[in-house]
Amino acid sequence: PPTGKAQEALQEWHRLGSLLGHGGFHSVFTAMRLSDSSIKRVPRDRIQHWGELPDSTSAPLEIVRLAKVSRGCAAVIQLLEWLELPDSFLLVLE
Repeated sequence: PPTGKAQEALQEWHRLGSLLGHGGFHSVFTAMRLSDSSIKRVPRDRIQHWGELPDSTSAPLEIVRLAKVSRGCAAVIQLLEWLELPDSFLLVLE
């Protein structure tokens, strides 16, 4: 879980819960977005593919692709927001 200012920002909008599971490249936690979400943590050193967002920001390819398809495609889990930490990325998913 994040620490310091990142943790404060996360706790302002979310309540981080227990670890749901983890794979080779990520950990997934239960979370309450004061309404309806889960948080996927992806360690920075496990990210193999990067892409570019419309604002020219470099981000993990998973974030770039989810940002493209999250709007208007009901069959895809919605990326609600994401947060970059020094050692990982947090994806807030519906």
